[in-house]
Amino acid sequence: MTIPPEYRYAYLVSNAIALALLGLSFRRPNWVRWLSVAIFGWAAFTNSRIAITRPLDYQTFGDLTPFAAYRDFIHGWFRAHTASLLLPIAAGQLAIALMLIVNRRLMRRLAVIGAGVFLIAIAPLGVGSAFPFSITYSAALLVMLNGLDRGVAKDLTT
Repeated sequence: MTIPPEYRYAYLVSNAIALALLGLSFRRPNWVRWLSVAIFGWAAFTNSRIAITRPLDYQTFGDLTPFAAYRDFIHGWFRAHTASLLLPIAAGQLAIALMLIVNRRLMRRLAVIGAGVFLIAIAPLGVGSAFPFSITYSAALLVMLNGLDRGVAKDLTT
């Protein structure tokens, strides 16, 4: 996988964040929960804004994926329906953030399932999704969930 120079910094930062979240998830799962609220809230806002103001910006992801099926989808149907697909994705990201805020076992589990499905779905975008960011972050969310369910952390100070 070749990382184009214009994506190198974002790629490295994204993967460093995922590794940091994975490390934190073992000892500070509540921190990972709150950081995930921020990440998914920011993603929902960003995807909504881009879907409404500059939907064709997402066409670059088609050029970055090594998978022909994803490339064809992005340059085909998705090009004509970007906002129609991105706005529900943004709503899902917002739902994940809100369910993590609630911090009840069922809500956390639904949030992690939703996040995992989303993160695995974007993995084939390759550099466009900072692969392996989505796999590492999914693992961090699962460890976080396990830690919160076991009561490793009760609040932000633990």
